[in-house]
Parts: sequence; structure tokens; C-alpha cells
Amino acid sequence: MDNSLKQGGRELIHGLKTGTATAPLITIITSTFNAAKDLSWTINSIKAQNYPNIQWIVADGGSTDGTVELLQQNEDIIDYWFSAPDKGIYDAWTKALKHASGEWIQFIGAGDELAGPEVITKVAQQLADAHPQYELAYGNIEIISEGLRQHIEYIGEPWETLGIKWQGIRPALPIHPEVFHHKTIFQRITFNQYKIAGDSYIVLSSILRKEPLYINLLIDRMPHGGISTNPKNILLTYQELKKINKSLGIRPPKVSAFTFLVRSLLKAFILKNFPSAFNIIGDLYRILTLRKVKWTKK
Repeated sequence: MDNSLKQGGRELIHGLKTGTATAPLITIITSTFNAAKDLSWTINSIKAQNYPNIQWIVADGGSTDGTVELLQQNEDIIDYWFSAPDKGIYDAWTKALKHASGEWIQFIGAGDELAGPEVITKVAQQLADAHPQYELAYGNIEIISEGLRQHIEYIGEPWETLGIKWQGIRPALPIHPEVFHHKTIFQRITFNQYKIAGDSYIVLSSILRKEPLYINLLIDRMPHGGISTNPKNILLTYQELKKINKSLGIRPPKVSAFTFLVRSLLKAFILKNFPSAFNIIGDLYRILTLRKVKWTKK
């Protein structure tokens, strides 16, 4: 038995929630590590939801900043939480998936907010009869600043336009907090072989089987930043995306692959030496790496 494991949540006392054919159970998974100052935003947005069939699981990496105490104080809406050292975000998600009971699963970060109290209600209406035709659904997302939480941009478009673009070395994809995964996806594939691009692998693996369902709804407000924006992770991201492309038989255009490598090197240099210019450089980088080119499988 792992003596370092702490756990709690309403379902340990009251049991598991269940969904219905018209109101499926939706599991939301959040990973945290020393995120007490940001987690309250997520707690309040889930507490505000008017949809009853939500299972919220929080996977904490052994925080020491008051996160665990915050989880204990909010067990009325946190169905299950655990706190123990992990090997990173995908390890935390994989552990959380073992406790997921929902028909559909969403991953949002500590500090993310669901965009309004009716978000999950409206999504559930679309998902109720979506499977088996669809196993992946996505909506729109708002990017906000980390500190002041002010609007930066809205991102979202139908698959018929998003699905023909390239973003660097990989096809353009929805941003992960706006994505809902059918539970059967995780019966086939896992995150754990990647440190940075595991969510891209999951989404691409699904999209190669079936096109996703687009729900024209603002799903999540996500603070700008994260592990993939850390300069030291840029080249690791490139290496992992190359590995994903090879494993899935995806062939980026040669020009796109070459320019992505050059831009990755340049971006890492600029972010390391001129970090205050990150937002401007990041926006320009996103624009330059979108390519309206059909992507094909070998």
C-alpha cells in the first residue's frame, strides 16, 4: 500500500454517479501540482454548472502549497481526488482514468474555467446520441492572460476548415480542454509514452478513425502558457511530434517540416533570450505555422 497516497471525494461516501441515455455522465479530469492559487477558478466554474451528471476527478502530484486542503474543502463537488507523487501530467491523467465512470471524458487544467453554467448541459445534449458515429467532439476556447485573466483570443472552427490545415509539423487540432473523448478511446490507446505531445497523439489517433463532431459553443477559458511553451521543451515537442507522425503514418509537407524545425530553433532562442516578447512571438508563430494543406496517411 502506498503510504504517501491521500484521497477523498464525495463518491467515497455517497457512491458513484450514473448517467442516462439522454443525460450521459461526463467525467472531467484535472491534474494539479502546487496550484492552489489557480484552482479556485476551476472549482467555482464547475460548482456553477447546472448539469447534474458530472464526475470531477482531480489528480494531484503531491502538492504542499494548500492544494490538498482546498480539495478537502470542496468535496461536495469533487467526486474523487488523490494526491501522490507522479511522473508528470500524462501519468496523472492515466491514474485518474482508472477512476473515470463517464461516457465522455474531458481534461481541463487547474486555472481553466468552464465558460458558463450551461456549458456541460449544452454539450451533453449534443453527446447523448453522438456515439458510435463520433468518438471525439470539440468546441471553441478562449485564451486568457495568466495573471489578470484578460481576453487574448477566441479559437474554434468547424472540422471541414480546421481539418485541412497544418500547424507546424502536425495537422492542426482542437486545443485539448475543449475536447470530449468517448471512453472507448482509452480502451485502445494511452498517453504514457510521451511527455509533451501525448494529447496530440490521442486526438490524432481518434481522428484517423473517425472525423470529430464540432459543437459551436464556447467550452473553456484557458490561461495562456503551459509546459509546451517552456523554451526547454520546444525541441522535445518537435521530437515527439516526429515520433507520432511516424507511428500514425502522417506525412507533413516537406516545406512545412523543414520550416517548423527552423522556427522551433528560432523560437527557443528568442524565448530564452527575450522572454518578455513571448506573447507577440507566440501569436506570430501560430499564424505562420498554419498551413491550408490536406494531410494524408501513408
